[in-house]
Amino acid sequence: MESKTKRVEAVLFAAGKEVSKERISSLCSLPLEEVETIMVALIEEYAQRDHSLQIVKKELGWKLTVRDEYVPLVSSIVHSTELDRPLMETLAIIAWKYPIVQSDVVKLRGAGAYEHMRLLEEQAFIAKEKSGRTFKVKLTPKFFEYFDLPSAEAKQAFLSQVPAEVLVEAEKVEKEIEETVKAEEKLEQHKQAEKEIREAMSDTKNELVQ
Repeated sequence: MESKTKRVEAVLFAAGKEVSKERISSLCSLPLEEVETIMVALIEEYAQRDHSLQIVKKELGWKLTVRDEYVPLVSSIVHSTELDRPLMETLAIIAWKYPIVQSDVVKLRGAGAYEHMRLLEEQAFIAKEKSGRTFKVKLTPKFFEYFDLPSAEAKQAFLSQVPAEVLVEAEKVEKEIEETVKAEEKLEQHKQAEKEIREAMSDTKNELVQ
């Protein structure tokens, strides 16, 4: 049971956003009922842990996030911040996986990450540079100055809150998520190609009839 629990925990961490029980079930190869049981136990376990993370029940699933009194990435609390919670969580993902490309941030945080990154770039916490079809996302000097963190400690400030075994599993899960996304994209492209072929054949048939 412990290994299953750690894998579910890793899925929540790697996703960085709300995850449904169906998604957890698929990625962890677990029955839906067992996912529910594990999540109840995990929520209780996190509630008793003495650190900044918590698991919250959302409308469509669960999310691993930080407690209200803490801000990700920093070892001491920032009392006045110009960033709201969603922006901080996206910034946390960027720092965790830094260096990272924009497309990977979106995979981990969802489509809303585009707006988050736009705002973070406007406020000079990140910078982007073209890299193939996407962009590399970089942490700026303002980021390190604002959180009073030298670059060598930036990632550790966030990762220190996460058990080492969860990080190992999270890396594996992230690869599985990426492979799933690629498979879904290929399937969608295949469906689109079939649709275009059918439309082209229909147009040709209509022209011949006329």
